[in-house]
Amino acid sequence: MGYLSQKKYRLRERIFFISATVFMALVTGALLLNSEFSICGLNLFHFYCISWILFIGAVIAKKIVVSLFLGIVLVVNYVLLAMSANIFFSDTVKGDYQINISYDNIVKYNKPLSKGVLMLGQTSFAEYAVVNEEAPIMVVKVDLSLVDKSKRSLVFQSLNNFLMKQEVELVVLGNFEMPAWAKEFRDFIDISGLSVKNRLVFNKFLQVSSFYILGYNNVGVARITKSEADIETVIDYSIL
Repeated sequence: MGYLSQKKYRLRERIFFISATVFMALVTGALLLNSEFSICGLNLFHFYCISWILFIGAVIAKKIVVSLFLGIVLVVNYVLLAMSANIFFSDTVKGDYQINISYDNIVKYNKPLSKGVLMLGQTSFAEYAVVNEEAPIMVVKVDLSLVDKSKRSLVFQSLNNFLMKQEVELVVLGNFEMPAWAKEFRDFIDISGLSVKNRLVFNKFLQVSSFYILGYNNVGVARITKSEADIETVIDYSIL
C-alpha cells in the first residue's frame, strides 16, 4: 500500500471510529434517560454487543482515546443491562430442593397440591400450581403477549397483590412481552422484591426473548433449555 493510500485509509479509519464513538455516546445517553430506547429494532442488549465490537476494534487499531471513550460506553451499557437481567449465566443457589418445570405445562413433572387461575385483566391470566409436598413452592405462569401497553402497570399490580398474599415459596415465569429493562418490569421487580434468575433466552440470533424466571434470593436456576415447542428449566430452592 502506497503512502497516499495509507494516508487515506487512516483518515477513513479515524472518521469511522470518531463517528461511531459519537453515535454510541448519544445512544448511551438516550438509554440512560429511557432504557427502552431503540433504533431499527436495536435495543439495549444489541447496543451492548455493538459496544464490545467497536471497543475491541479500537483497541486493535490502537486508538487510545477512542478506546477510552468506547470503554466508558461499554461499561455504562453493561451496568444498565446487568441492573435488570442476567446476560449469559443464570443465578444459582445451593438449594435443598429441586423441581422440573415445563413452561407449556407447569405441572408436567409434579402432581400439584393445588392449582388455579388468576385473572390479570380482560385479555390475560396467570396459571399457578403449588407442587412438592415436602417443601411446597408455588409456580406461577404468566403470558402478557395480549396485554395492551397501557394496561401493563395494572396487570403487574394485580399480579403483585396476589403474590404478596402467598405463604409458600414462589417462582414466577413466562412471557412478559417486554425486556427486563422495561420500566413497568423494573417497577414490578422493585415492588415485589423478586429478581430475574435466568440468563437471556434468545428466540433467534441476538433477538432477546421476553421469557424470564423470577424468584427470591433462595431460588436459582440449575438448567434451562429451549426447544421450538417449549422451554424447560430445573429450579433449585431452599426454604427461608
